[in-house]
Amino acid sequence: MQAQFFDLYRSGMKMAAELAKTSLENTVRVQQKQLDMVKNILDESGRSSDRLGQAHSMEDLVGVQSQLAGTQMQRIAEFWTSAWQIAAENQKTVMEQWHSQIGQAGDDMRSAAASAARGAQDTMRMAAQPERKNQESHRKSA
Repeated sequence: MQAQFFDLYRSGMKMAAELAKTSLENTVRVQQKQLDMVKNILDESGRSSDRLGQAHSMEDLVGVQSQLAGTQMQRIAEFWTSAWQIAAENQKTVMEQWHSQIGQAGDDMRSAAASAARGAQDTMRMAAQPERKNQESHRKSA
């Protein structure tokens, strides 16, 4: 019976470690995506500076600024879209692992409960055997 409880504890610890690993891997993915976005923003900022420097009139300057504002809004939308997608993927992965581990833990718990029940039945049988022997020997002597 102790073996089943040990297996249950071990599977719980394994599940916790796998969930932590998944969470850390997703954190790395989010940070990598953010780093890529920052690099793109820096590159685009350099190009924007060049374009602003090439403007020769107020109309050119306003036109470039309008394009930059549109590009910045697009980048913000891309950032939040990717952040929500990553969060959703992370949640999906964690839930899939959780369901998988819960199913396995449930099997382990059922096995432990069955072993405990068998152990209790065996104990009851063993306790009943000396009593029967005493009754039989008492009957023979009478």
